[in-house]
Order: sequence, then structure tokens, then C-alpha cells
Amino acid sequence: MTDKMKRIIVSIAIGLLLLSNQALKAQLSVGSDGLFIQNGTVFSTDGLTLVPTNNWGLNNLKVIMSPAVVIWPRYNSIQRMYRFSRPVTFEGEMALSFQDIELNGNEAKDLVLAHAKVTSTNYKDYTLVKESVASEKEHYVGQLFTKPITFSDLNAVSMISTSAVLYKDLEANNMITPNGDGVNDTWIVKNILQYPNNELKIFDREGRVVFSKIGYDNTWDGQYNGSPLPEDTYYYILYIDSGKAKKTGFITIVKE
Repeated sequence: MTDKMKRIIVSIAIGLLLLSNQALKAQLSVGSDGLFIQNGTVFSTDGLTLVPTNNWGLNNLKVIMSPAVVIWPRYNSIQRMYRFSRPVTFEGEMALSFQDIELNGNEAKDLVLAHAKVTSTNYKDYTLVKESVASEKEHYVGQLFTKPITFSDLNAVSMISTSAVLYKDLEANNMITPNGDGVNDTWIVKNILQYPNNELKIFDREGRVVFSKIGYDNTWDGQYNGSPLPEDTYYYILYIDSGKAKKTGFITIVKE
């Protein structure tokens, strides 16, 4: 075990001990008077543990933990997002704890931290910390940042696709043109009817579900609650055979 891993394990253990002795709050709000965290002090809020290397001051800031998900082409974030109301700069140890129910199909051992300078669910805005230390037993992922990072959003991502079976015969279209001409009006997944035990979820850029269906049958025409969605890129997760595998990707709505 590396020294870095030992330090993170010690810090997260202290942070979880502190959390077990107090009621968790949905958010942290820091007023104009500010919050001062001395270097080396373990600071925890709602499953996020921070140990700054240098004295760290915060003011006029809110930190909110939400179940937001970021959809990547090959892997997905867990269902936990920490959002700071403005970007903050941090140097030191950081760890994010999670529950099994928040894994979103990921393997805990494969998780790494992901952070973005802006509030976003677009994977292109995020930086992956590929050397993160993940603990499946203690349910956390952490890292020692020896150089400052600046972020507004923070979550965790699996670096390995969770699809155990490739299902190569399933081919999904990545664009629809729902204009009523009978061509490309609905989103087609070739051979999906051979896998009736499936579940589809489609998300917009904000991570909101705009369509879901158990037993998808190539009928989605780009609408949400009966109203046409705007031109944009949307993201999907298609679970196959009761979750034995999943496919993820993009769907672009084009209106001619």
C-alpha cells in the first residue's frame, strides 16, 4: 500500500467517524463571514471529505449534494454529485464516499474522481483523476492533490465499461429527424426486438430523464410528455437482459 493510499484511508476514516456522530445535511451554506479550515484539518460535509494542505478559506458559497448523473460514451458517473455555487481551488486530500445504491451499475473498485470547473452534466467538461484510490470495502474514492485544482462539480466515474456481454448485433442509430416523412422519424436500435427484456432511459444535457420505457421497441420519436424536444444531443442507457449488459451513447435530434 502506497503512502498516498494510507494517508487517504486515514483521512476518510476520520471523516466517516465524524459523520457517524452527526446528522447529515443536504447542503452546506457559507455566508459572508466565511469558513476557515486550517491545513491538515479533516473537513466533511455529506459524504465529501477534504483535508487541505494549506489554510483554506471559503465565503459566500453553497455546496449541494444531488443525485445527478453524467453520461459518458463508454462509462457513467455514480448517482451522486457535489455542486459548488462557484468554482473553488483546492490542494490536499479529497475523498468521496457513496452507497451501493448510488453505483449506477459501476464497480466500486473501478471508480475515479471526476471534476469540472463549471456546473455541467456534459462529460466533455470533466477531468478524470485516473490515479484515484478506490476502496470497495470502505465505499469511497479519493486522491491526494499535490497541485491545486479548481472545480465547481465533483463526482466519480467508472473507467471500465460495465457491459459483461457485448451484444454486437445491437446497432443503435445516433440521429433522428422527426419530421413526419417516414424516414428516420424514430430512434432505431437494430435487433432490439430480439431482446424484449430491456429498459431504455434517455437524458438531456442536464441529466433529466426525457424518455424511459421497459421493453423498448423502436418507437421513440423525440418527444417528452407529448411535446417535441428541441434540436440537441441527448444521451441514453439501454439495459439488456435484466441489466446483464448495457449500451450507452448519443442521440442527436435534427429538425430540417
